[in-house]
Amino acid sequence: MKVETGVIAAAGSGTRMLPVTLGYPKELLPIINKPALHLIVEEFIDSGLKRIVIVTGANPDPIYRQYDRSGVPPRGKYKEVDDFVDKLAHTEIIFEPQKGPYGNGTPLIVAEQFIPDGEGFIYAYGDDLIKSATPFTAKLIKKHNRTGALVVGTQEVPWEDVVRYGIAQIREDSAERRLDDVVEKPSREEARSNLAMFGRFLLSREIINLLKEIPKGRGGELWLTDAVREYIRRGGTVVAESVEDGAWLTIGDPVNYLTTLLRYALAQPELAAVVHKEVSAAGQEA
Repeated sequence: MKVETGVIAAAGSGTRMLPVTLGYPKELLPIINKPALHLIVEEFIDSGLKRIVIVTGANPDPIYRQYDRSGVPPRGKYKEVDDFVDKLAHTEIIFEPQKGPYGNGTPLIVAEQFIPDGEGFIYAYGDDLIKSATPFTAKLIKKHNRTGALVVGTQEVPWEDVVRYGIAQIREDSAERRLDDVVEKPSREEARSNLAMFGRFLLSREIINLLKEIPKGRGGELWLTDAVREYIRRGGTVVAESVEDGAWLTIGDPVNYLTTLLRYALAQPELAAVVHKEVSAAGQEA
């Protein structure tokens, strides 16, 4: 399948980051000098996507303003702004408010109208970042082109955390890491593996059709995991891809947000020096 469209779920309530998220989408939380959302947009663009659908929540205005290129300062005044505008020059950005039941499957139903028939698409959660040498979306597309399968991003998590994620089970005899089953937020006792699916997926329109067919799942929400599970049950092939040259990071809660900030800061020599200095000073004060 051709893959030129990306969908970003940016409608989360951000309750674990209150009170800042009372009037500010968590997807715009700053990662040094860039909104988290824009790091995903850059990953998509660097992977060759031409169209990005951002499914927004109850307070979309800040996201609209972030991508309103008509209000930027005159060219040449700020290099960072010029770079931002240049990055978006050949990309269509579409905003669509979320409508429908709760759940991480709903944004795909909302975005369906913007995905060309017969094409695949990338789906990202707006609070999941992949810091890697190679854009992770490009790795998903490469693996799909090689296998013809749908592809999900995966990473092992501590066993006590399996209750927080969709968990994938891989066939033991599969060189391409073909999925045998997936389960949404299983208990520790129910989980057959600790391989979590994080917020990067290469999917087809068949998954959206299944989301419109299947009943609501755990907690009365519409889960993407349930549609992937049904796709596999009906004979579809889904394979796993992991981050090998970087890390999956998230900004959904204070601890992980701080971890993400530190990982990005330490990757910039001038900021890394400041971090090391401050940590050393704090240690001496303690």
